[in-house]
Amino acid sequence: MHELRRKLGARPLVWAPRVTTPHRLALLTYLGFDVLDATETVWQATEGTYFDLELGRSEPAATAADRACDCVGCRADGAPDRVVHGLALLERERRAVRTAIGAGLLRERCEGRLAAEPLLAELLRYIDGHLTDLLDERTPVVAHGIRTYVLRESHRRPEIRRYQERFLTRYRAPPSKRVLLLVPCSKTKPYRNSRSHRRFRSAFEDLTGAARIHVVSVTSPLGVVPRELEDVPPARHYDIPVTGDWDEVERRTVRESVERLLVTGAYERAIVHLDPSEYSFLRPAVPESLRPVWTISDGRSTSSTSLSALHEAAVDALGDTRAPDGGPLTIVREELEAIAAFQFGPAAAAGLFAPPVRLHGRPWFQRVTDPGGTDLATWRDERGLFQLTVAGGERLLSARTLQVVVRAEVPLNGDLFVPGVESADPAIRAGDAVLLTRNQRLLAVGEAELPGPLMTELEHGLAVQVRHRSRSGLAPPTLT
Repeated sequence: MHELRRKLGARPLVWAPRVTTPHRLALLTYLGFDVLDATETVWQATEGTYFDLELGRSEPAATAADRACDCVGCRADGAPDRVVHGLALLERERRAVRTAIGAGLLRERCEGRLAAEPLLAELLRYIDGHLTDLLDERTPVVAHGIRTYVLRESHRRPEIRRYQERFLTRYRAPPSKRVLLLVPCSKTKPYRNSRSHRRFRSAFEDLTGAARIHVVSVTSPLGVVPRELEDVPPARHYDIPVTGDWDEVERRTVRESVERLLVTGAYERAIVHLDPSEYSFLRPAVPESLRPVWTISDGRSTSSTSLSALHEAAVDALGDTRAPDGGPLTIVREELEAIAAFQFGPAAAAGLFAPPVRLHGRPWFQRVTDPGGTDLATWRDERGLFQLTVAGGERLLSARTLQVVVRAEVPLNGDLFVPGVESADPAIRAGDAVLLTRNQRLLAVGEAELPGPLMTELEHGLAVQVRHRSRSGLAPPTLT
């Protein structure tokens, strides 16, 4: 599949003959097959197999009354018609898979079928290992609702790997944050809205210089989530089972993330508001030069004893660190620039926030403008990512990233469809804020509806939903 797609692109339909059974359908679809047939289902049913979506195959119940299936093949008294049952189950799963695709939950559907056949878990491991680039390419950067990450296989999902990779390569801790505070995550997302995190915050938010404290949540499978990234997908949209037991992969991810914080940050002190027994693996990662203080002694992060210890540690750390240059707006700007670096890359973020810029808004809605009041970008907490204006896009042009080149003969009077795309940055993912250009001039900005490679591989479809157009994009081009 990898070779087929890289050599032929996304346009040709790929058929997988005689492999499809009801419980395999989701994974085969996720693997990228476009055409599947019922031959294997009919063959196995003829040989005596009675299909079950959860178990793969099983013997039917002794009587019709005991059967959970209500298909035509199982309704009659006596032995069920295995072929009719198998085809009915295949059609039922096909509709469910189509619904899952529309809801963006196909991966969850695949993971839910792994127990039906060991081969499925084996194939998913190969898929995650060998189709990493294709899976990332087809996975949007935006998300909605809560996504569950129940199995170990869930930790290998493309959006998790993307977060970890971007954190290790793009993220820069805000320079004004001088005290690193590590805290446990919470079930409620974003964490700051949870009862536990509100109680953590109450222990230090009234202190002078509290804005210098960098609250960073330790979590699996992401590693760590700084407060300013709590709304960035998938940090705002995940739910996991919590047992307190960390395997070595999870521990390594957390340690590497903490090390990244320490390399990019200007921390002078560290507070670790974590259970020492559960998080003992983090001790080597926090250097003694930061004089780390562990503030939980009774195993409960929200007990009065632990919160009192957190308060005292914060008072001591703030009194022992220097105040950064600039006021509160400087810290807010640094946090927003950290989000932009995570989204666009450090070079593009530096261009967007090149001084002078001004900030307007509230914690859940921020506007970045130039000194004249022209909007450059806006940020909302429910989306977690910046949306650009034309003026903001102009600042990103020099970074030469996330650009879609519009064909010379195409006037940009509305949204951009695939036939109008001359080329597109292969790093573009669905949901990305993109720049529409021609002859290195900015025509418009918008959100990608397709990943960059598919904009040129497909023949039809919406490529970019245009949000703002420059004046040069309103008139038809002049051909010579």
